[in-house]
Amino acid sequence: MTFSDNPNFLFPKDLDLENKLFLPTSRLFSQLNLQLQALYQDIRTALIDFHASMASSARQLYDQPGPTLTAWYDQAARRSDELYARMTEELLPQAEASYQQLVADVSDAGRETQLYLQNFLENPEAVAAEAIAPVMAYLDAATEATEQALLNSFYALSDLFNLFMEQPTETLESTYYYLMSELLDLYSQAVSSLLMQI
Repeated sequence: MTFSDNPNFLFPKDLDLENKLFLPTSRLFSQLNLQLQALYQDIRTALIDFHASMASSARQLYDQPGPTLTAWYDQAARRSDELYARMTEELLPQAEASYQQLVADVSDAGRETQLYLQNFLENPEAVAAEAIAPVMAYLDAATEATEQALLNSFYALSDLFNLFMEQPTETLESTYYYLMSELLDLYSQAVSSLLMQI
């Protein structure tokens, strides 16, 4: 159904700017403002904590340099041992398993390619027709859909043009209000969807 098929087309409805433009926009800005304030507070807290930690570490290093450096060295050694153990026990076996799977997949793909080429050499017409069949089906469907869309567009424009010839001022005004209403609906839905996601 085209917009000119609408029986109320020549009697435009109110655009409802309050509910479709102003309220969604103010809700969006409020939500973004709240999120920015929360982000600012999180960054501020993280920076204060980092500064306090650095100050404490610097104070500890200044007060007791020997034991502090020894503790830091021991901590770094423990972490590097943990990282090494994780690499040898988890990451390398996973990488090896992935490599083995890749080798098996490449080998299977090679066999399939070899079978396909052998089939192609034995019967090239049938293989080519089989390969092209899905593309042709897609093109046929796309052509049919395009033809239908063009036909619908032609009829809608024809109806609109006839209406314009009969009542030019009312048609232009109705078209304007209809398009603005649709754009406002689209905007309102987009903002509502965005608000649900953030």
